Amino acid sequence: MARPPKFDREEALRSAMHLFWERGFEGTSVNDLTEAMGISAPSLYAAFGDKQALYDAAVDLYELTAVVPPALEAPTAREVFEQMLDRAVKLYTRPNHPRGCFVIADPQLRQRRAVGRAAIADRLRRAQRAGDLAREVNVEALTDYMDTVLRGLSAKARDGASRKQLRAAADLALQAWPTPTKGRVPSSPR
Repeated sequence: MARPPKFDREEALRSAMHLFWERGFEGTSVNDLTEAMGISAPSLYAAFGDKQALYDAAVDLYELTAVVPPALEAPTAREVFEQMLDRAVKLYTRPNHPRGCFVIADPQLRQRRAVGRAAIADRLRRAQRAGDLAREVNVEALTDYMDTVLRGLSAKARDGASRKQLRAAADLALQAWPTPTKGRVPSSPR
């Protein structure tokens, strides 16, 4: 009978997440992971599988508190963007965490970034159908804008920008939000 692991799995996963977040998949060795997690290589493999499975679990853990998914539930498209910016400013500059966005930072996560971008575009299309976003707004261009702003905030945070600096940039980005067509009253999104 296999013995239960003698470490806190969640804490070990959190340590691995931080290391992958700082260094990326390619820049992190199994030796680096075992040292950061405080476990042996056999324990790592027994608890998480291989390095790729551990990486995937770390990304999943990160995405539980990420910027985009929770913000997509906001009642209006503008509030979606506001919440994304608010979350990015706070999360990208948290003390005791790597700076910036894990998903944006690692080149290996291109597919996850594409999924996030598609979710934003879908939410904007729903807003447009509901009358919350003017029909003349180019959803693809607005999605690219939102994605570019988040990527920029992440890069600035990784380069050491303060929360105050990110907040100022986010506030300015929000000013570029398309204004509703005169005379139209947006309905609630469905």
